[in-house]
Amino acid sequence: MKKILSVLTLLSCMLISCSSDDDNNYEVDSFCKFTESDISVPNESGQKVITAEWAYSEWEITTAEDGFITNITPSKGGKSDYKNKTNITIKYSANLLATSRSQDIFITDKKRGNREKITIKQGGSVPEEITVNPQVRYQHVVGFGGMYNPVIWLRGNLISEEEITKMYSPDGLGYNILRLMVYPNESDWAADIKGAKLAQQYGATIFACPWDCTDALSETIIVNNKEYKHLKKENYQVYADHLVKYINYMKNNGVNIYAISVQNEPDMEFTFWYPQEVVDFVKAYGDQIRATGVKLMSPEACGMQSEYTDPILNDAEAFEKTDILAGHLYQGFTDLTNGYVKNRHDYICGLYDKKLKNSGKTWWMTEHLFNDGEKETNQSLWKFRQWSYNLETLGKEIHMSMEGYCSAYVYWYLKRFYGMIGDNDDRSLSEKGGKTLKNGYIMSHYAKYVNGRQRIQVSKLENNSDILITAYSGQNDITLVIINNGNTTVGGLKINIPVAAKSCGAIETYEHENMVKKDIAFSSDKKSATVALPAKSIISVKFDI
Repeated sequence: MKKILSVLTLLSCMLISCSSDDDNNYEVDSFCKFTESDISVPNESGQKVITAEWAYSEWEITTAEDGFITNITPSKGGKSDYKNKTNITIKYSANLLATSRSQDIFITDKKRGNREKITIKQGGSVPEEITVNPQVRYQHVVGFGGMYNPVIWLRGNLISEEEITKMYSPDGLGYNILRLMVYPNESDWAADIKGAKLAQQYGATIFACPWDCTDALSETIIVNNKEYKHLKKENYQVYADHLVKYINYMKNNGVNIYAISVQNEPDMEFTFWYPQEVVDFVKAYGDQIRATGVKLMSPEACGMQSEYTDPILNDAEAFEKTDILAGHLYQGFTDLTNGYVKNRHDYICGLYDKKLKNSGKTWWMTEHLFNDGEKETNQSLWKFRQWSYNLETLGKEIHMSMEGYCSAYVYWYLKRFYGMIGDNDDRSLSEKGGKTLKNGYIMSHYAKYVNGRQRIQVSKLENNSDILITAYSGQNDITLVIINNGNTTVGGLKINIPVAAKSCGAIETYEHENMVKKDIAFSSDKKSATVALPAKSIISVKFDI
């Protein structure tokens, strides 16, 4: 029995000794550290994963608040009875300076109180440079907007008051032009009053266009073996009265029509006009329409082709009575590698110097849309859903229109799966019910930073044709809208202005973010700012003067 007790005692002592040794090892082996002592990251903003190795302790990560590290996830972890490795994501801002910089991140062992560090090194950038020259001034820009969904075509897909507020309020997308249809039947005119009045309260310019001259005034003619509705010449006076009646009706109901068109797309099937007929109508009835205080728009052809614009431009009386030269860009405008398109582009952009500048008149792009792939059954082929497509079509076309002396850019339907906000069509996907689409944000960049300003000269990047830049002068600011259509990030773009600014800021939209605040380095003399241009992005910059 004593022998058994002795053995048990010995075993007990051995267990106690073993336990004590384990406790000591457990204490000695606890640690928290990074697997690397330093890492390098590129000069543009981004994120990097670092690894922490730890054993038998909880830990916490800290860094100085005034560095370029913007977020660390997770910042705490560990266990007192376990060991493991943890991947930690750090986010950092762009380095817009020529010099490199670094920042330390610390991991603290909460059991022992000691800490280890990793140094994040970020290289500097050698920025591209552009210079803004406000002394060289071009066209005044009236603004940006789109077509109000017409009740006679989209009765089940109309724009709500909340959606008008989303698009036209200063806190929303900031649009300021609304296009209305002059319905052939007067009984439909009331349908647009409420929405137009609300947009007008937010400062919107309202203009209207007729599609249908009404059945009572029309006849059918054959043009190139195709039947067209056509306004009888003997009914021109009644048609002019129809437009004036619409203007007065809207005014009496609180909507001030800024301009009205003679005809939407007179070269199409809605109501066909020969080019000379547009000239004749403007000469004979333009004064009657303009006497209402409303500006007259013509000819608003589908392709803004010379066959329709030149007759107006070359007839002194018709041109004098035309306040706004209007047209659409459906026959191409941006692909300058195509000879036909380039000729059209050069003709349209040449109108400013040829005729408009000295007359004080302007040209407006009053309709276009981009919906490639809409008939595909495979969603991956819906180009209108792709960010790069939106930027390379709408973004590029607005930019080129501004460079081409355009004073207003007006899209087709505001609310549609290919428009500015989504509708109830299944192709709107997650943006159904009036949520903003990517096109909506692209136009908002121009609406918020270009409306009411005058385009001014800015130098180009000669070695990078993917970077599209226009600049504008406001009452107390200088603004720029910059598009990077390339697949490569430009680490820094230095923008030089001739005067000291009070402040400078920027916003950015790319595939995964919309209208977010952008890092920008403001120089000590307040005469320049440097901003990074991520691939496939649009950035608006504002210097407050």
